[in-house]
Amino acid sequence: MKQLFIAFLIVLGLSACTNPEEAIKAYQQQKEAIGLQTPEKQNELLGQNPVAFQQNLQAISKQCAEVLANAKGLPSDFIVKEEKENQYELLSLTSAYLLNHRKYTEEEAPAIKALEESLKDVDLDNATDFDAYNAYKTLVHNCFQLKIYRYQVQYEFNDPWGKILADFNKLKSQNIKEDLTPLLIEGVSATSAETTNEQIIALVQKAVKDNELLNALSGRIATVNRLKAGQPFPLFKGLTDLNDKEVKYESLPLKGKLLFVDIWATYCPDCRKELPALEALQQSYKGKPIVFLSISVDRDKEAWKEMVKNDKLSGIHLYTTPEVKDTYKFLYDLRSIPRYMLIDAQGNIINSNAPMPSDKNLKELIDVSLKALTNPKAK
Repeated sequence: MKQLFIAFLIVLGLSACTNPEEAIKAYQQQKEAIGLQTPEKQNELLGQNPVAFQQNLQAISKQCAEVLANAKGLPSDFIVKEEKENQYELLSLTSAYLLNHRKYTEEEAPAIKALEESLKDVDLDNATDFDAYNAYKTLVHNCFQLKIYRYQVQYEFNDPWGKILADFNKLKSQNIKEDLTPLLIEGVSATSAETTNEQIIALVQKAVKDNELLNALSGRIATVNRLKAGQPFPLFKGLTDLNDKEVKYESLPLKGKLLFVDIWATYCPDCRKELPALEALQQSYKGKPIVFLSISVDRDKEAWKEMVKNDKLSGIHLYTTPEVKDTYKFLYDLRSIPRYMLIDAQGNIINSNAPMPSDKNLKELIDVSLKALTNPKAK
């Protein structure tokens, strides 16, 4: 019935309008009948599977083109602008779909690949269109957020925000850069490189005037400063051992020793991948004044117990509940696992985002720290 109604409106549009304003009004009524701009229609599309979304988007694109082509009396400049508007609206919706269904990209669904291809050659650095078309502005925002997500996945343990910042700095359109700058605030983190943090802070403080966003930046800066080398290490909370007995930080055998912390989970592939290197590292420092502590944030406590026992994992193994894990997000700016930290004998941070056990830089860091501990004068 709705398709018949749209067809009827298209037929009505064939009647010539001598008044441009009336022609534009008639055209807009026909376009509105398609319903693409309504939140209800957009939510319906965004909730579909990739194949259905792609098919419906193609059908809508055809409808929009037909309505515009059959409209009479439209000014030529309006037609040019509207063609671009329609294109941006469809691309914006495509970017919103990809952003809302990011996990599909990991499954490499063919329809998702086709949607990604449709955005591949879009110019996302057009200052004029950014001010002229709301749909283009939304498209640019969505695509930048998609890039953030993908870089965080691809470079999870290699300063992803440094890569994001490098791409941001390539933008030539100042109005676009200023509008995207607030999205960088999240990148100020204990897990980002120091230079990355400094650059983001400078950009945000220069471009952002909104007090709420500046307060968010201040919070991020405070977290980074709390976790810098030399700062007191925030004490653990809510830990239990393999026998479900509560363990407090103060009871750990840390006097006169370094502490290496590993926050991990059995369901985490990167965590499991590092276990052999962590075991080898512990063996190489046997008898040295360093304690290795692994904290599981598993959803399944029994799975953790089983792996520790069956694989005969070395070191001290403790568990924290998913509820306490949220506290760790604040305490240690925990964004992903595995996460490694090195603490000195006085309980101060050496590195709150230490290299992985398989990285030779970790052994160098531990060696230097042990040397400073056992031979203070050499420090």
